[in-house]
Amino acid sequence: MLALLPEERAGRISTSNAGAISFHATLSWPPGEEMPVWSIFDEPTPGVRFYSLVQTDNLESATREISCEIRALHPAELTGALDAVLRSVTAHAALSEAVLTTRAVRLAQPSEVHPMLAEALARQVSDFGLRVSSGPSWVPAPGAHISVGTRGSGEMLKRFLLSHSDWWRMRLDRQPPSG
Repeated sequence: MLALLPEERAGRISTSNAGAISFHATLSWPPGEEMPVWSIFDEPTPGVRFYSLVQTDNLESATREISCEIRALHPAELTGALDAVLRSVTAHAALSEAVLTTRAVRLAQPSEVHPMLAEALARQVSDFGLRVSSGPSWVPAPGAHISVGTRGSGEMLKRFLLSHSDWWRMRLDRQPPSG
């Protein structure tokens, strides 16, 4: 299955797509107790990025909510980043005697594209008249076998790709469409 990525430049074919985990934590202290100052997390390790990182403090109820999306291009980096985030909030909660509630949901597994599939799509996108580039994408594409950027040519490129219906019906046990 093909995923269209409006976040990526039109014609950019992803050689891999990041996996993503949604993370949420709530720290609660007794009402009226002062909440400690704390920077959310350390900088992520190389190969990991935090998106939509938000910390909300409610002084009245003495609660702090932290949420973000953790992304990484490889499974080990993704699980390692979640482990580091969990350790950080757990240590902070323990040291400040806060009650901690966490939730983590895997949104997408990191994925890699078969080179023959990328080559076939590159030929068709090039024939369409777009400059083709390739490389890893930080945009998750759950369930897709391959993805392509559409920013700047979205509707035209989408119509072109829809006319090549093999991309939409593709299964892993079939050969990629030939150009």
